[in-house]
Amino acid sequence: MRRLAYLTIIVLFATTLGACAQATPQPTDEMINPGDKIGDFLITTGGNEGITYVSTIHCPFDQSTGIESCELTVGTKVNVGVGFIADPSSGKSLDEIWSEHTDEMVIEGRPVNLQAFGSIDITHPYAGKIRNWNVVIVTDKPGKIAARSTGVVGGDPFDYTAMLAFSAP
Repeated sequence: MRRLAYLTIIVLFATTLGACAQATPQPTDEMINPGDKIGDFLITTGGNEGITYVSTIHCPFDQSTGIESCELTVGTKVNVGVGFIADPSSGKSLDEIWSEHTDEMVIEGRPVNLQAFGSIDITHPYAGKIRNWNVVIVTDKPGKIAARSTGVVGGDPFDYTAMLAFSAP
């Protein structure tokens, strides 16, 4: 009987100790790569067909915060890369501007491995060729997600955040 009491106390102690232990936090600073998910959002790449580019749509922009807020329908594939164009005033081609710029992107605070996503060129009716990092966000559930890009292009710093709000159709 005494042995059973000791065993019960040990099991109770081990269970209590296990309940008090903190869970190991999941790493949040891992680089995002194509195919990764953040909650219900898939971070992937896209082609030229069926992709909405935040660099070409006009969403409400708050100058004081640098945040562009876009309302989209669930299922919309959205490229969140900042768009770059040739600069005729400097005489630099798009390839030169692209090779000289710096850009870092974070989605919901996690860094994005831009090299793994690569770039994509699109043609805009007024601006001509625009080059974006090929970072696309899509979800099948309503929700919000933020993508922030910071860097320098042509010697000028930029800090841009796209806040995407997906709602049911």
